[in-house]
Amino acid sequence: MNDSLQLYNNELSIITKPIPKVNNPDDVLIRVAYSGICGTDLHIIAGEFPSSTKALTLGHEFSGVIEKVGSSVTTFKPGDRVVVNPNNNCNKCSWCRKGNPHFCTKGRNQTAIGVWKNGGWANYCRVPENLVYHLPHQIPFRNGIFIEPISCVLRGWNQIEFVSQQARILVIGAGIIGLLWSSFLHYKGFRKMNLSEISKDRGEIAKNMELGLEVFSPDQLLQQFEDGGDGFDLIIDCSGSPKAIEEAFNMTNSGATLLLFGVCPKESKININPFEVFIKELKIVGSLINPFTFEASISAVQAMERYLSYEKLGVDIFTLQDYTVALEKLKNGQVSKSVFKLDFNVE
Repeated sequence: MNDSLQLYNNELSIITKPIPKVNNPDDVLIRVAYSGICGTDLHIIAGEFPSSTKALTLGHEFSGVIEKVGSSVTTFKPGDRVVVNPNNNCNKCSWCRKGNPHFCTKGRNQTAIGVWKNGGWANYCRVPENLVYHLPHQIPFRNGIFIEPISCVLRGWNQIEFVSQQARILVIGAGIIGLLWSSFLHYKGFRKMNLSEISKDRGEIAKNMELGLEVFSPDQLLQQFEDGGDGFDLIIDCSGSPKAIEEAFNMTNSGATLLLFGVCPKESKININPFEVFIKELKIVGSLINPFTFEASISAVQAMERYLSYEKLGVDIFTLQDYTVALEKLKNGQVSKSVFKLDFNVE
């Protein structure tokens, strides 16, 4: 049986279809264990993020066990525990040849698993060998779903380049990405961390993580700053809200870095003062997916095990059949992340 949560014309439905065949020599067929719902998935469902216009199985954060392999696959065998990097590239265009595979138009717009090719919201998923990585036995399958988002966090961290351990930091948004950023920064030894979140439920999740976070609503944070509070040396926007970014820009200290990590609507605009960029020597940087960081993220997830409790992070598990509840709880802030469990024989 291969139940799949399929998207077509912005509508989701569960269908049962044949298990994918291993047609190509480099094919790897994976029996999916856990598969996460990402904020990008919500944008795709709403028609706000580019994806395949054909019937598509979403899901680009998943772990599982190899069921079958193609004739040329030598690195993996049936029974291996694995995770998947969903982002592929052509290896031929000028961007790929210059060492920037994340700018590869073909990779981003034709081959990403769960965005352009069928992904992990199904019992089985077929992917090419080059996107598959061994999942160490020390990492439970349920934590394998954190590897892809942490790989994106590592890319963002590389973009920041340097931050003093004494830096005053603001993370905007207490969705799972904001919480993972907060966890990663705490793991790195940073302690002067603040978090801004509009949802009271998500704010409570952040407080319960025991990271010593100062959690504020956007209005509270703005009022505190207007009353003479200190600015920030590093601001990481995980909200994708143009208004939040504008407000954050005004709270930067001299020499600060503003990382735009969340995905804003494609046509959105923000107003910033270029003189402030000049006089404060501000750095405004972006971060796109996860070039060259996926393997490192496997080690990071293993090292950060104590931070990745589903209970503390506000993550909840659902069956594929309960997708409407899973999506609703994620949208209204009752959970920071919804995760599908597809294989009930694994943890």
